[in-house]
This record gives sequence, C-alpha cells and structure tokens, in this order.
Amino acid sequence: ALIWWAWIFMIAFGLAYYFLIGMLPLPPANWSAQQVADFYADHSLRIRLGAAICSWTGAFMVPLATVIAAQMSRLEKGFPIWSLLQFGGGLMMSIFLVLPPLFWGTAAFSPGRPVEVTLLMHEYANLTLVTTDQYFIFQNVAIGVVSLTQKVDPKSPFPRWIGYFTLWAALIYEVGVAGFIPKSGPFSWNGLFVYWFPLATFGTWMTVMSFNLLTYVKRQSVEAR
Repeated sequence: ALIWWAWIFMIAFGLAYYFLIGMLPLPPANWSAQQVADFYADHSLRIRLGAAICSWTGAFMVPLATVIAAQMSRLEKGFPIWSLLQFGGGLMMSIFLVLPPLFWGTAAFSPGRPVEVTLLMHEYANLTLVTTDQYFIFQNVAIGVVSLTQKVDPKSPFPRWIGYFTLWAALIYEVGVAGFIPKSGPFSWNGLFVYWFPLATFGTWMTVMSFNLLTYVKRQSVEAR
C-alpha cells in the first residue's frame, strides 16, 4: 500500500508539473525579468492549480523511504543505523520536491507585482529543484552500503546490483549543484547534466526500486503464510 501510495502521488506530481505548471523542461536561465513575468501572467491560473497539486503530492518519497527502511532493517545486525540514515535522507529530500511548486505558485499568484519579484521567485523555484542534492546522497549511500555488505538473502530486495545502481544514481544527482554557475549550456539549470540526466536517472531509479520492492515484499508475504 505504501509503495503504491508513493507511485500514485509521484505520477500525479509529474502530470501536474508537465501539463499545468509547464516547467518540463525548465525555461532558459537567461530569460529577462519581463519574459518570466509574462509567462506567469499568461498562465497564472494553470500554474497555481499545478502548484496546488504538486505541493500536495510532492512528498511521495516519504512512504517509499519508510518501506525501504523497514526492509533494510531486516538485514542489519544490531541498531539499524543505515536504515535510519536512509529514512532521514528520503524524508528530507521530499521537502525539496515540495518547495519548488510552492515557489512557482507564489510567482503566479500576483501577476501585477514588479517583474523583478516574479523573477526572484522563478529563480528560487528552479534552483531549488535542480541544486538541492544535499539529502539524496544520504539515502543512496545507505542503500548502497546495505546492498553491498549484506549476506546473500533470497528474500532481500537489495541485491548487489541495486547497490551499484543506487550509488551511480547518487553521482548523477550531485552534479545538479552546478546549476548555480552557468546560465546556458549542459550545466545550466535546464542543461543535459544538471536537469535531464538527473531527471531520467531519478525516474529510472524510482521505477526499478519500487517494482523490486513490490516483488520481494509479495514473496515475503507468501512465504510467511
């Protein structure tokens, strides 16, 4: 139930982000203040509706991180420190998925304000989305450690390849902080290395992890009967 809860909320988030907020991909970072203000004024209602949906569903990592922590704790000996680190990382990263829609919605809330204020909210939202990688690494490293150090367990949803894949994903995410520096090119906030690679990696990781968890949780349930 928690895994499907996370997935339903993630899909709702993605659909609202794409069709309502219209920030897939992000606009160029070198837009003028007037261009940004015109975008929010022209799509004010649509963006505010999308912000409402995205901000409500953006914490979809919380139920998934809870399931991952429960499964990791089965494999740890003694105090489940890596499980707690993973849960804390997943919990905190969800905050930075909720905040960008709040800022986009705020930018669209009063179209008549000075354009520089709207530009500030727009930049705050986009940079929050792509540069806030601080908590991803805690979740990913914890999963990697447990996956690569556990004894072979046929009921574990964390085989070694999950560990390698998760650590590789962490390296991809951490490039996002470069979005602060250039305003164009592959390291800008809508560039290949800062936006597209992390977005594709995150979507792939969520899909792989979720279905792997579903498979093994179902197997554990059947064997427990």
